[in-house]
Amino acid sequence: MTGQKNADDKAVVSLHQDGDAALSRSAPHSQDAERALLGALLLNNGLYADIEGFLLPEHFYVGAHGKVYDAMSRLLDRDQVADPVSLTNFFGSDEWFHDIGGKKFLEELNENATTIINVRTYTDIIYKHFLARELIGIGSDLANDAFEVTTEQSPNDLINDTEGRLFKLAEKGLADKGFQNLKKPIVNVIEQIEIAKKNDSFLTGATTGLKDLDGLLGGLQKSDLIILAARPSMGKTSLVLNFSLNAAKALSDEQAGGAAVAIFSLEMSTDQLAAKILSSSSGVSTTSMAKGDVKPEQFTRIAAAADELSALKIFIDDTPQLSISQVRSRARRLKRQENIGLIVVDYLQLMRGSTRANDSRVNEISEISQGLKAIARELEVPVVALSQLSRGVESRENKRPLLSDLRESGSIEQDADIVMFLYREAYYKEREFGTDPTPEQQATLDEIRTITELLISKNRKGATGQVKLIFDGETTTFRNFTSAQY
Repeated sequence: MTGQKNADDKAVVSLHQDGDAALSRSAPHSQDAERALLGALLLNNGLYADIEGFLLPEHFYVGAHGKVYDAMSRLLDRDQVADPVSLTNFFGSDEWFHDIGGKKFLEELNENATTIINVRTYTDIIYKHFLARELIGIGSDLANDAFEVTTEQSPNDLINDTEGRLFKLAEKGLADKGFQNLKKPIVNVIEQIEIAKKNDSFLTGATTGLKDLDGLLGGLQKSDLIILAARPSMGKTSLVLNFSLNAAKALSDEQAGGAAVAIFSLEMSTDQLAAKILSSSSGVSTTSMAKGDVKPEQFTRIAAAADELSALKIFIDDTPQLSISQVRSRARRLKRQENIGLIVVDYLQLMRGSTRANDSRVNEISEISQGLKAIARELEVPVVALSQLSRGVESRENKRPLLSDLRESGSIEQDADIVMFLYREAYYKEREFGTDPTPEQQATLDEIRTITELLISKNRKGATGQVKLIFDGETTTFRNFTSAQY
């Protein structure tokens, strides 16, 4: 290797400490691992199948090693042999190849190679060093750009850009799982069945507290992205707060479907959400609480509910205009700290994508929905994201929402595992009948005023359908529907 002149071998990173002393350290790498991997592949081309599509030429620290690996990949992808002879012919008269020793360099790799049973060991070493170098590069760029912050670019813009780069790097860092046999997934399914059977329920996920909905979905399942969409004033936020409250109560009571909950509220403040939750839990209307028009018996109920709610694991972040990378980092931290089992985002269209996606709102929404799905999979929790619907619903005679009504949909429908729509017929009848309805119209309103339909329009893992709910607008509470009430 004495003839090698590749510039990558001389790469260094300067770290400044105390503003004076400078330490020079080579970037993280292992030339031994890179040579060992290349030698093993030359010795046994069949090992390439174990790392194909995962390890890439740019992951190598030494540029020449990356070029050799790229050439081997090209030959093997064409079902040709990759050995010193074929590679020498492939590179031909390339100057860099002759600078590192040409065919002799390849023969040395081949001669010094040892039999490797698990080639992924060396692959992981190379890949981890690559990620470390990328982190150093991001950190270095951040430090340099911070010195150049101007009125045109605020520190927050720099933070958002860096978060976006870290998010993409974290996605790269999720190692390729490759193929699995059915043994482990089957065991996981059996465990879910046993849990549900033990608890004498159909729940295998976080409970919504609504019997018919839990019966249809089995609860909110791990790794699922669930979109809850509706026109304004249908009760989206109230419904998802009911989900959160019921799941947290089940956790506190050690019942099936219990989960700690993280709520990202981009529209309403924590105080506003707390008032809704307190009203739902105590049975005292939000209007009465806001006015202070509370009777002693009601105040006793409010105090008791407040004590119970304070002990529940419901965590609210009401930071406006969060980016997808910020949601991910905060969710990951809370997952480590509190082992959250449900994430709620209210609502999707108020989130921001990376600064690079801002040229197209549809692309930005697609980036956000894909990011939320990635969070659900990485943390293995259900993510419920609220979404607005387009005004197209209002122009149809039948105003029940359709999948095509998802506002600025981008890839929302594609990324979602479940899409649910809220629909209250009374909302439209009230507008149709006006302020002075006839006795017949009033009777119709009285019959349907509290009924809400929850339409399950997409369910990747099971059946679609409709669930009827009762909505108490005064306490913003959804309850199970029973025909006996009518």
